[in-house]
Amino acid sequence: MRKRVALARAIIADPSTLSGVEEVVMYDEPTAGLDPIASTVVEDLMRALHNPGAQAAGGGIASYIVVTHQHSTIRRATDRVVFLHQGRAVWQGSAAEFETSEVPIVSQFRTGSLDGPISYS
Repeated sequence: MRKRVALARAIIADPSTLSGVEEVVMYDEPTAGLDPIASTVVEDLMRALHNPGAQAAGGGIASYIVVTHQHSTIRRATDRVVFLHQGRAVWQGSAAEFETSEVPIVSQFRTGSLDGPISYS
């Protein structure tokens, strides 16, 4: 419940703005600690609030950025992925390209393999 309240507070538009349009909303690990069903609810909400034509339509979120390590959130709630490792952008592409990329660091992350360029030793 706390996660849902925090998310709701983050996406409520500032009534003092003239247009009611949020230009960019940044979600920081919005599904961390949630079960898969609750994660799907949050991911669907993020998508539903996104309105690329928000300026013209008069409401919604024009753009959003998601910081996440959750594969389901990457798959369900993003269009573009920028993969960061050790403070650098090491890969970028569409969410569909993320799903099929054979770039070793992306593949290792996606599959959760212990073999690859990401090491915890």
